[in-house]
Amino acid sequence: MINRINFTINSRVYTVTAREAPEYIRSLCEYVNEKVNTVLKEGNHVMGEKPLVLAALNICDEYFKALDARESTERVTEIIAENKSLKKELEEIKSAERTSGEKAAELEEELDLTRKVLEETEEKVKFLEGQIKLKETQVKKQRSEFALREKELLDMLESK
Repeated sequence: MINRINFTINSRVYTVTAREAPEYIRSLCEYVNEKVNTVLKEGNHVMGEKPLVLAALNICDEYFKALDARESTERVTEIIAENKSLKKELEEIKSAERTSGEKAAELEEELDLTRKVLEETEEKVKFLEGQIKLKETQVKKQRSEFALREKELLDMLESK
């Protein structure tokens, strides 16, 4: 529904047609009228259309500042959301780092244990190698003794 509203600004009557509620249009007109009256009070001998133009400039200034404030607020909201996201990501990274550190400590312990087992095994291998050499020496000695006895026996058998 289209509404027709008559209003007065700076002693002139205007008619506006709009879909918005008449109360809303009247509040806009009152606001513009207040701005014109402010310009008239502050200015010396401001006449004709000048008060309307100056009031329009003041309203535009308020509007653009409100837009800037809104954009700033939206950007701050975005930054806050991004900050929260980064904090969450940082906590996840710290948690993963702690887990990695714990896993590294466990692996370090396992490596130390494995080194100890390896050292013990190497000592056993050296011991067993020594035992093998000792046994080989004993085997050689026994073969020599066996060979001597065999020769003695053969010599005794031949001498009979």
